[in-house]
Amino acid sequence: MHKIILLLCFTITASFVFAQTDSLSKEDKRLLDSMFKNDAFINMMKKDKNYLDVSIGIGNGAFSEHNNAANATEVNKQLIYTPAVNYRLKNGLSFGISAFITGDSSGKPEIYQGALTAGYDYYGKTIYAGGSYSRYLSNQNKYNSKSLYQNDLYAYAKLAKGIFQPGISLGYVDGKYKELNYVTVRDTVHLPLPLPNGRDTIIKRTLRDSTDNKTSYFSVAATVGHDFTFYNVFSKKDELDFIPTLILNMGSDKLTQTHTNKIFNSRALSKRKKRDFNNKFQVQSVAASFDLTYMVRKFFIQPVLYLDYYLPATTANRFSAIFSVTAGVSF
Repeated sequence: MHKIILLLCFTITASFVFAQTDSLSKEDKRLLDSMFKNDAFINMMKKDKNYLDVSIGIGNGAFSEHNNAANATEVNKQLIYTPAVNYRLKNGLSFGISAFITGDSSGKPEIYQGALTAGYDYYGKTIYAGGSYSRYLSNQNKYNSKSLYQNDLYAYAKLAKGIFQPGISLGYVDGKYKELNYVTVRDTVHLPLPLPNGRDTIIKRTLRDSTDNKTSYFSVAATVGHDFTFYNVFSKKDELDFIPTLILNMGSDKLTQTHTNKIFNSRALSKRKKRDFNNKFQVQSVAASFDLTYMVRKFFIQPVLYLDYYLPATTANRFSAIFSVTAGVSF
């Protein structure tokens, strides 16, 4: 499967590269220079003014706003709505607030976490780079919450020009959450009957097994892609930005699980009361990302598709597809 994904991504990338190698006439170059001087999107990227973005997104990335490698660890089939407000300063700093909304056990919409984000982006002539920190706010006393992380650090850097634009990104998330499950316990009991020696029997009991969990996930991604920009697609004041990217994800994770049920205080189960589950740093998956941004005047829409194929041995589904569509207005 991962070979098919890689072939597909290279095919799409190559087709766009060849499409942009046509020579430009003097008139075409004059028009292109005019677009760069007057185009709203280019001016926004140059950050010659402050911008306020108001948007709403829909997708299935439950955990992180920026780190799809973390989202791919457990893709939720439920649709998640994310209204957001972001303020971006011309010096590269940005601040945002967002909410994650989905249906609860009865189907009613609920905000299962909110996010406060601060970031910085640099768009230079040779390199693009930036980073962000998000603090996720949720009810920490709620069991089986979709909010696993509270802290989310993310940083990236990539070449700004070239047919192939290599890059690297770093991500780290950690948090605490509570889980509640039901487990079956089997006890052997000796009965005095029938005489003379009686008999042994097994009694099954269903118990509530609640756990306190601490988790962390560190990821490193090597990327290669290309930024394609098209002007005057449907009107004289619009543009389309398309970024296909191939990704090799590496990382490590840790989960510490502590059982809170008193039955684990017994001598027989005391060794299972607290357990650590660790995965050492290793190559974890190959992925492909397709980011599309269309802007006309102050309106923008941004669909994103992320395809991930897990490489280490596992009994779970190796393939994950994460998508989102965000629409908004930039003032």
